[in-house]
Amino acid sequence: MQNSTLSHGQTLSRGTVIQLLISSLQHKKIIFGRQLALKWLGSFPGDLVVELFLARFYLYETKVEKAIELVEQILIIDPEFQEAYDFLAQLPISDAKKEECLACSHALGGLVQNKRSLPSWSPALHAVQNSIANEKIEDASELIFRILSIQKEIPLIHIVHLRTVYLNQDINSILNLVELYYQKWPETLAFKLILAEQLLEVGEEEKAVNLLHDCVSKDSAGQVARKWWGDQHVFLPLWPERMEISSELQVPLEVAYDLGWNRLPEGKIEEAINNDSDLMEPHENFAEIPSSDFRIRSEIGIEVQKEFERIAKKLKKDFSGKLDGRFPCYVIFSTKTGLIKKYGEQTYKIVIQLLSQMRLIIQSKPGWDCFLFIPDDENTQKAINLPVVTSIDPAKLKKAIFDLDRGLSKRGERIGAMLIVGGDEIVPFHRLPNPTDDMDEEIYSDNPYATIETNYFVPEWPLGRIIGEKGQDAGLLIQQIRGIIKYHTQPKSVRQLWERIYRTFNLVLKPTSLPSFGYSASVWKRSSMAVYRTIGDPNKLTISPNGNKQTLKQQDFTQNDLNYFNLHGMIDRSEWYGQRDHLDPPGVDYPVAVTPGDLIQNGKSPKIVFTEACYGGHVFDKLENESIALKYLAIGTPIFIGSTCTSYGSVNTPLIAADLLAKYFWQYIHEGCWAGEALQRAKISLVQEMMKRQGYLDGEDQKTLIQFVLYGDPFFAYEVKDVQKKRFNMLSQPAKIKTICDIESTELNSLTINPEMMAQVKAVLQPYLPGIDHASVKLTQLQVGIDRSSKNKDKTPYGLKTIKDKVVVNIQNPVQINKTRYFQFARVTVDSKGNVMKMTVSR
Repeated sequence: MQNSTLSHGQTLSRGTVIQLLISSLQHKKIIFGRQLALKWLGSFPGDLVVELFLARFYLYETKVEKAIELVEQILIIDPEFQEAYDFLAQLPISDAKKEECLACSHALGGLVQNKRSLPSWSPALHAVQNSIANEKIEDASELIFRILSIQKEIPLIHIVHLRTVYLNQDINSILNLVELYYQKWPETLAFKLILAEQLLEVGEEEKAVNLLHDCVSKDSAGQVARKWWGDQHVFLPLWPERMEISSELQVPLEVAYDLGWNRLPEGKIEEAINNDSDLMEPHENFAEIPSSDFRIRSEIGIEVQKEFERIAKKLKKDFSGKLDGRFPCYVIFSTKTGLIKKYGEQTYKIVIQLLSQMRLIIQSKPGWDCFLFIPDDENTQKAINLPVVTSIDPAKLKKAIFDLDRGLSKRGERIGAMLIVGGDEIVPFHRLPNPTDDMDEEIYSDNPYATIETNYFVPEWPLGRIIGEKGQDAGLLIQQIRGIIKYHTQPKSVRQLWERIYRTFNLVLKPTSLPSFGYSASVWKRSSMAVYRTIGDPNKLTISPNGNKQTLKQQDFTQNDLNYFNLHGMIDRSEWYGQRDHLDPPGVDYPVAVTPGDLIQNGKSPKIVFTEACYGGHVFDKLENESIALKYLAIGTPIFIGSTCTSYGSVNTPLIAADLLAKYFWQYIHEGCWAGEALQRAKISLVQEMMKRQGYLDGEDQKTLIQFVLYGDPFFAYEVKDVQKKRFNMLSQPAKIKTICDIESTELNSLTINPEMMAQVKAVLQPYLPGIDHASVKLTQLQVGIDRSSKNKDKTPYGLKTIKDKVVVNIQNPVQINKTRYFQFARVTVDSKGNVMKMTVSR
């Protein structure tokens, strides 16, 4: 290829600029790379990632002292910038300084060749970081004091010390410590940010705002703020809403080709660059969309990545894929084939136009990008150099998401949240194996779409789905899309922003009740009260029966912001049912508690609904008047969370399964999380709690994690004056998850339990399972490492491991509801001494 250049003249987003810089380094187009970096920094001074690229260009130009000076300044501003330590360690600096760089990199999770040569504080600080990630703050606090006794002159150590105090939420201690460290390290942004936050709490607004604006000018991409407060922190409006420049620089041909701006033979290059409509998705509104979706599309682009993998191997880490400056990207995910097949070509165009509008609005949010991902659309995939998905298969769609995430990392981004558009016919739910021995053959789940890993129990990003009803009418789906657009276009004044800031950091207030409605079956009202007290007065929980259905009015189901249900549901019934407690007056055992007809369109609707009912989220092949979930969405509820199959819960405390998930979810909503993040954190918290209690996840734990789905926009945030934003640690995946199942096999068919123990189990369950004398009983032993890919119970898997001292009693109890026979399930884990270790009952 000739060494000529061409004028691109496009508006360049930050992601595109990072791609250009990476390509410039690979092709040694140093002058262009340096000019582009300086031009970007002229518009966005303090973009630390771009400054690090600039230092690399200085090194190529043999301006070594200038490179060292720049990287050292970056590390003063952000001592948690691991990649900067790795780069500085490669430069000609003193042995002491190099040792400090390698020690700090290791403490932040980097890999070094000779760990034995590191000072003792480095692995210790790494252990503190791990303790913080696993929410073991007391352990972290104890260890950081030992480190401070031997090393007090490293700013990274002081930052980690501050974080341990910060997460303990002792406001006086935080203020005293951050003032001390700010005086010692006045240019370090972490200390400025936290000091500004604390000053707001004590009323020194002017000084706080000045500090925050200084932080914005020194870190225009906001990477330090995201490390402390997450992607959706309340100060985001202070940072630039859009990070773009209009560049007239001459782009080298090799670099342009890497980004897919030139795919025609020589002589047609200008035409290719000036006519890039074939790179964009073929939607009518795409002419208005900023050109921020350029991806590396060529074989040379792959070589760019290989070159950086070579550098990464030298540094023992992946540089381009793990930049702290990566922006979160909100992915709108659907399929062209599914939308057209269900709704027709014309409706497909309308839906895509609305999604393109949504994309523009979300893309304008500070610190976020947005991408409309249609993996079976040729034009979409061509623009990001990914293969077209040829069939609407869940496994292939998950692979496409994996490929997308890798593509985003090349432009300095990552999947930060995802919205699935369409029901099972459009983006099919994953059919996961059932980890419990009940009547569900498989579990409909969205969990695998929330991670690039094979472990689908723990989501990596917030996920939601908007759905339609049965048939070709797309009205409900389009209504939800328009609702999301309206929500994200609502203006928020500066005054509203600062009012929210004051609310957010008013952490000394006691938790207050929110506008909420709770409705529970009488038989498990005790566990429901334990959940409901997170958002409301447990004494005001409505129960069924005991006459409450007669006293309820239709507006009770719609006039409050937050609705919590813990009732019975059936796969083929639209109603939810209560259940009589054995201490209640005589009456119907399973009275109707709520129907779709009770939800009236009166201009009011809850903001969030969470139901524990079995099949509460099972909306397949149903109209809105045949599903309470669909009816709530139809009357305007933005968020509905429910189970796609049989769910389990406790009858008292301690809470387990669906009850525990609901409690964590409402807790995170009350503390200010957006809905998708609240459910994500709730699932991770459930894993951590059950691993702590049991040492493993059993069948009902696993089923709870995968069966609950969120219908609505994961970005939706419930905000009222009593919502308080807690200081959250960044989400961390549990280090190790042990799962067990209980599968019947021929070897275990001879399992027995002595009559006295069986009588004790039935006595415990009698209040919750009317007519338990007619129930069928099956015994299974807890098994480790079982593949439940099939329901074949005729042979024992090879290498079967069992837990010898526990057995699971599975009860299948027949009940009559509206002259139809249904089954209620209970699972009781009993130890060898006959003690009931755990008991769950189906909802």
